[in-house]
Amino acid sequence: MAISAQWADLLEPGLREIFEVQRDALTASSVIPVLFNQIGSSKAAEHFLGAGAMSDWDEYKGLINYDDLDELYKTTLTHKEYVKGFALERKLYDDDQYNLIKPQPAALAMSAMRTREKHAASVFNNAFTAGYVGGDSIILCSASHPLAPTHAADVLGNAGTTALSYDSVIATRKLMRAYTDDRRQLVSVNPDTVLYGPGLADTVNDIAKSQAKPGTADNDANYAGSLVKNWVQWDYLTDTNNWFMIDSQLAKQHLLWIDRVPLEFSVDPTSDFSLVMKCRGYMRYSFGWSDFRWVYGHAVT
Repeated sequence: MAISAQWADLLEPGLREIFEVQRDALTASSVIPVLFNQIGSSKAAEHFLGAGAMSDWDEYKGLINYDDLDELYKTTLTHKEYVKGFALERKLYDDDQYNLIKPQPAALAMSAMRTREKHAASVFNNAFTAGYVGGDSIILCSASHPLAPTHAADVLGNAGTTALSYDSVIATRKLMRAYTDDRRQLVSVNPDTVLYGPGLADTVNDIAKSQAKPGTADNDANYAGSLVKNWVQWDYLTDTNNWFMIDSQLAKQHLLWIDRVPLEFSVDPTSDFSLVMKCRGYMRYSFGWSDFRWVYGHAVT
């Protein structure tokens, strides 16, 4: 059969379209845009420096008190590269075996999106694990976050061990509402989201969808259900019982996903000089958090 020597060029547009359709479909169901602040980058790494709070205003008596904000903790997120590829033999094209070709770019996109979800979920899966620390050198959910480098002994906790329930949702929200800044002033925290794994779906259903307070014969209002606006189930959370309460607005400031190079699809230009077409995907990103006050986590035993 007479065909163009540039057989890889003939296939690339169709393969790219399959890849992008699968990528876009999985992006629509991703939890990353729900929780993370997604930003771009033009550097090898991004740095975030925390600044302390300002004290209350003074009554004016002829002089203005110019406040100094303390320098807090520096967070550095360094982008890493992630790659995967597949190869197609020339004879598959010659024999019109497109049904064997089409699944491969879709599988490549699915693998890429799964990798991203796992990495994003690792922020929570490792929230109680030593070694996975933020700018203050403390794990995400801990009983001993230092408020500032200048007074590290003054700490604030955002970790518990209470199982998910109607009462624990209310209690955890109260604890978060009491968060303070480096000067022990109240921080404006509005916890409105509960993040959980599939193993807690039935518990969440009882809490969130009951019109009245669940588990009682009284007609009390479902207070917990009215407080939480977003119940987010994430299949990539690995612990059956752990759960997290989140202020979604603060998470959008401090829970970070940085795409240095968005997910892309390409064909190796040397493919036309062999009997094998090499297709590859590439992405480069980093993720982490710049402050902990957006979350309270429960490591339930």
